[in-house]
Amino acid sequence: MKLNALTRRTAILAVSFLTMAACGASGDESGEGPNSAALQEISLGEADAPVTIVEYASWTCPACLQFHNEVVGNLKEDYVDTGKVRYVFREFPTAPANVSVAGFALARCAGEDRYYDVLDELFSRQTAILSLARQGGQVKQALQQIGANHGITDETEFDACLNNSDIRRAISASVAAGDEAGVNATPTVFLNGEQLEGYEWRQWPAMQTMLDEALGEDAPEIATEAGMEEAETPAMTDEGDMSDESMNIETESMDETEGEAAPQQ
Repeated sequence: MKLNALTRRTAILAVSFLTMAACGASGDESGEGPNSAALQEISLGEADAPVTIVEYASWTCPACLQFHNEVVGNLKEDYVDTGKVRYVFREFPTAPANVSVAGFALARCAGEDRYYDVLDELFSRQTAILSLARQGGQVKQALQQIGANHGITDETEFDACLNNSDIRRAISASVAAGDEAGVNATPTVFLNGEQLEGYEWRQWPAMQTMLDEALGEDAPEIATEAGMEEAETPAMTDEGDMSDESMNIETESMDETEGEAAPQQ
């Protein structure tokens, strides 16, 4: 779903207060926590790797979960860990937006060394947490458990993380960068600055071929899957959009959604 300029700007601005509202915070922006490391772009792999992959995605997006499971693990093992590729994940929150932002905040608060470990756990628990969100369940408690698994061990520290203005600005900057790059759905991937078109790259064989071509290596031809049309990955509906009345991570409901998602208002 292509967003108009107003919707994209609103999504960027929403990040600045979503996490505070999610925890019922008073608006104190002095939140303590590991700020300096979290404000930097967090990447995997060698800084001088010949190929850079930048992914704009959301851990609450079902299509992003599929890409994470089918592609990202192989990418890390075969290309990032071998020094061929530098991988950058950029947050692009989707519905339920406050839950999505809260998870990203936890990943940043955990620090550079644990950022991608937190992302992995968020993705692994996507189905369960989205089910809780639909049912008005204990989403905050589920996120607190993830935080505790990665060093954010008590509720005060958890609330301080989600209420940290520097963390919120860092996530807003990621959304703004995606907006400037023309990102309007998730996942969106750039290979050496060029956006990958179509859908074949969401499957590992096709992505591997693209990486090998970028590296100048021989790659076997592959048969692309037929029928990978845009209708296969519908965007979030307007009913999933965030409103001022639905920003509590304990109770926010969401519609059943499959496929790619656009950042929510």
